[in-house]
Amino acid sequence: MMTTALKQKGFTLIEIMVVVFIISIMTGLSFFAVNQAGDRRYTSQAEDFLVWLEQLSDMAMLEGTAYGISGDEDGLQALVYFNYNWYRVSVPAAFQFQDTVELSLMNGQQAKSINDSGTGADGSRIVVPDIIMLPDGYMDPSPDLALAFENFSPVFRYHQSDTGFSLVLDRGR
Repeated sequence: MMTTALKQKGFTLIEIMVVVFIISIMTGLSFFAVNQAGDRRYTSQAEDFLVWLEQLSDMAMLEGTAYGISGDEDGLQALVYFNYNWYRVSVPAAFQFQDTVELSLMNGQQAKSINDSGTGADGSRIVVPDIIMLPDGYMDPSPDLALAFENFSPVFRYHQSDTGFSLVLDRGR
């Protein structure tokens, strides 16, 4: 008596379901990783700006003079107060964000955007800072800033205290 063994051709339903399940898990994880990589770009820019602010504050304390921040077409420009005038400085270099942002001074619940300084009556450019880093290390007029990126819904909030600047991501926007 001879039995014929049937040879299996193809895959079983369970094998196909396992492969589909594994592929769907890998796709979900890669999608999550790609989204986080995009968010890290904004966080990195916000942290770079924090370092720039701390550098200006440190320079104001070390040199015993006021430093200012003014927005213009080149980005955020550092200024120094000397002989009753504000002058642009080359160090630190102007800070430029890679994306469109709105930087606001937070005074309670009111926000004032930082923008161009404007022009004088004779057409000359008036350089007046929106923010001043005082020689004692504190920021004037407000120790709180809000940074909002155009294509990123959370807002980065900067706060200056006795221990320095802190950065918080506010997802409640």
